[in-house]
Amino acid sequence: MQAPRPPARAPRAARPARPLAPGVQVRVDAAQVLDAVVHRGRSLKSELAPVLPRLPDPRDRALLEAIVFAALRGRYRYEPALRGWLQKPPGASDGPLLALLLAGSAQLDALRLPAHAALDATVEAARALGRPHQAGLVNALLRRAQRDGFPPTDPAGAWPQWLRSRVEAAWPAQAAAMFAASAQPAPMWLRVNRRRIA
Repeated sequence: MQAPRPPARAPRAARPARPLAPGVQVRVDAAQVLDAVVHRGRSLKSELAPVLPRLPDPRDRALLEAIVFAALRGRYRYEPALRGWLQKPPGASDGPLLALLLAGSAQLDALRLPAHAALDATVEAARALGRPHQAGLVNALLRRAQRDGFPPTDPAGAWPQWLRSRVEAAWPAQAAAMFAASAQPAPMWLRVNRRRIA
């Protein structure tokens, strides 16, 4: 005769999701937008359109745009370095991880955000994206990027081969300067509407 089983424990109630630390949601959104654009060929404009209104603070919206634009502009520099630092090649399902690493790289390199803030928020974003097992990897790679920097590369590498060939054929003397200029952020222009000044 078998001994009676003890009564089953009631399942634990799910913990309420804790709110994200400041800045983490911006990094999560940046990684998701970059993943869609870089790995799925989506339009940047169509990906940003629904995300920006969800961020209530205009500073967060500006930071999201700055991270995404800088990551896409510097992708030709960041990806080879990050892939070289990885011990094994990323898998097919690692698109969000690579996008998060691009976002973190842009914060450290192009945007020159304080390293402690960029690293902490980006590592927390890995957890928020459901990749807590890769948070240590994100931390290690971004710390290496902070320490070693990204190697210089030819800015022409950011251009598609077919377009690069056409630019070089049409403007052979100016092509190198055009490629170098394209790697820099565009100048910011402000216009004052004098009719709206009180």
